[in-house]
Amino acid sequence: TFFHLDPAPPCLRQAASHAPLGSNLMALRVGGCLVPRPPSEELSTAIYAYVLAARYPAANTASLQPAAAAAAGGCSQASSSPGKAKATGQAKAQQQPNKGGQANGGCKMRVLCLHGFCQNGEVFRKKTGSARKAMKGCDFEFIDAPHSAVGAFPPDEAADYDAGDVVTGDSNGLGPRGWWQAGENANRQPGQLWVRPAMAHQCEGWEESLAYAREAITTLGSFDGIFAFSQGCAVATALLRETSNGHFAPLASCRFAVLVGGFVPRDGAAAARLGGGGAAPLRVASLHVTGEQDKLVPIDRSKELAAMYEESSAAWLHHPGRHGVPTGSGEVKSGLQTFLDKVASGRG
Repeated sequence: TFFHLDPAPPCLRQAASHAPLGSNLMALRVGGCLVPRPPSEELSTAIYAYVLAARYPAANTASLQPAAAAAAGGCSQASSSPGKAKATGQAKAQQQPNKGGQANGGCKMRVLCLHGFCQNGEVFRKKTGSARKAMKGCDFEFIDAPHSAVGAFPPDEAADYDAGDVVTGDSNGLGPRGWWQAGENANRQPGQLWVRPAMAHQCEGWEESLAYAREAITTLGSFDGIFAFSQGCAVATALLRETSNGHFAPLASCRFAVLVGGFVPRDGAAAARLGGGGAAPLRVASLHVTGEQDKLVPIDRSKELAAMYEESSAAWLHHPGRHGVPTGSGEVKSGLQTFLDKVASGRG
């Protein structure tokens, strides 16, 4: 692999190669095709766009631009445009080359965080503090789900969602959010049981949430991985499926997913978004985290989600707790670090 490019960032060196054409480089060879050399300040962006186009030919040119521009700095980068998406909280970890969350070449891996039902980005940031410390060398970006979950269920059920005091609002004023609600509850009569979103056969607001997440991710830039909890795992898997089909380029650089308490929605249309109509398993390294006391999402439902991912690159991490993100210590800490080490070294 040769690079005669001053602006070529280290991470792109693994994605494209060309023959050494001399100091006055006039063309690049990418994937066997000669490409005219663009101006130097556009070179890295152009290379990445060509690589994405070759890998995902079904994606249109416009959808490739944000991901290409984000990658021009060498690693997954945040967008310089604030856009409409709200990112809440960004954790910084000490940089250690080629270890833990470091990609080959010393780049920090950028992780998208998707919270669960009745949480929000800030609450999820607090809930994941210990786990994030275990994921050395990663940067984290949190986004909020678009739908309010205020009054979605009785406060005494908040513990089942690891939602804490966010059920009735919190200090940041945003309150509880959700990626979908149970449509069955819209016409619930007094005395009828409330349907939990995890059990819903009508995922109200699902499509709107996917559209919102696409916009937020496009605004924030590309990511190397995803850390998701509960409902967020379904959103993550649906978007990774779109990426594998060439329909969502901003996640083309995503190499791993940590899925905590994840499940496949019972809504048939929503579930189809994850499965891709019998398509091949997602070729993304996945770590599936389940709680032995999780009655909301038992392990069988997490296994349904795991079946969407390539089995050879999937790993499991069990903890003794309920439906929530476990403390990042002991076996959980070592499990997270072992998983990230494999991803960073290309063995994941």
